[in-house]
Amino acid sequence: MRIVFANKYYFPHRGAERYVFDLERLLRGHGHEVAPFAMRTERDAPTPWRKYFVSQVQTEKTAYDWQGLRTAARYLYSFEARRKFSALLDEFRPDLIHVHNIYHQISPSILPVAKRRGLPVVLTAHDYALLAPNYALFHDGNICEVTKPDRFWRAVKHRCVKGSLMASALCAAEMTLHRKLGLWDNLDRIIVPSRFMQALFADYGWPAEKIVHVPHFADLSVTPAVGAGDYALFAGALSAEKGVATLVRAAAQSRHVPVRIVGTGPEETALKKLAAELGASNIEFRGFKSGAALAAEYAGARFVVMPSIWYEVFGLTALEAYAAGKPVVASEIGGLAELVRPGETGVPVSAGDAGGLAEVMDGLWHDADWCKRMGLAGRAWAETEFTPERHYEQVMAVYRAAGAKGI
Repeated sequence: MRIVFANKYYFPHRGAERYVFDLERLLRGHGHEVAPFAMRTERDAPTPWRKYFVSQVQTEKTAYDWQGLRTAARYLYSFEARRKFSALLDEFRPDLIHVHNIYHQISPSILPVAKRRGLPVVLTAHDYALLAPNYALFHDGNICEVTKPDRFWRAVKHRCVKGSLMASALCAAEMTLHRKLGLWDNLDRIIVPSRFMQALFADYGWPAEKIVHVPHFADLSVTPAVGAGDYALFAGALSAEKGVATLVRAAAQSRHVPVRIVGTGPEETALKKLAAELGASNIEFRGFKSGAALAAEYAGARFVVMPSIWYEVFGLTALEAYAAGKPVVASEIGGLAELVRPGETGVPVSAGDAGGLAEVMDGLWHDADWCKRMGLAGRAWAETEFTPERHYEQVMAVYRAAGAKGI
């Protein structure tokens, strides 16, 4: 089977891209051919299909210049993406299109191109971009659903996107136009990794028959390092919605618990300042890690902390922890609530409750045997429910339901 993967980035950017590369390897391992379609950057992984990638636009900051105009045009509708995507389909001749994050940098202008050729189109939702202009449903430190279900222009009044009037207006215009053009109607199936997300999409009015729950999978080639461990670990983006500030405050209350924070992001400077102000000298900021270096961080941990304060879509970090034989302390919010079996594979905590998190961290730190038992149980759960083979079969079932032939 020949499959096109469309995603804004073709390098390990965040969790979505990690999943894209993992799934691509899984599909190739089963004999399928995969061609990527993305935005061209200097960090792109090698691929012969890069010649069809769209030109780069800057989306991190609101700009009021020519580049800003180019970015705004890309948000609304990309003729370049439509043209280059069509050329890729001409050469690669795929059987199915699997879309991931394409809004902003690519745009859904590519979807009618696929449907005119009779190709089934599947999308994996990695965030809430199909629901609201603020694709994290998180604004000013809180869950934000002011545009629910389709009052997109309310985002402007509340400055939901980057705290910017202009960015909020652009994203509201983007969603309004795409709905009017029916671009997202070209999706045959939408994969969501959590039951929470499945229910939320239905609550926002998406047809239930199109939404399919398929959890992500764990890399079980990792040798579990079940044991006491020397620190509590956070691994992920240092952004506001990840709740790392809650962890810093909890660590300041439990200074006998060494804490390692692995990752980078827009909140890094503020988090370091907060740790210094609170005198949390037990925190070590380790920077970005990947591959063997990241695996080593998991291996040396006693438990892994996921203090998110947004509607976490899933939580790949939890699966990475279980694969490494480590229990998980996670906020009981969004998809995370489905990834912890209380007292068996980890401990749920209330989102944003630094005192409660500190209490749980204290308990785990002084009970290494309990941590070991939960780490073993987490690994066993991953080996039954979150295996690559199970995930492959579930994805193939979605492909068949979307209309793919010959599988």
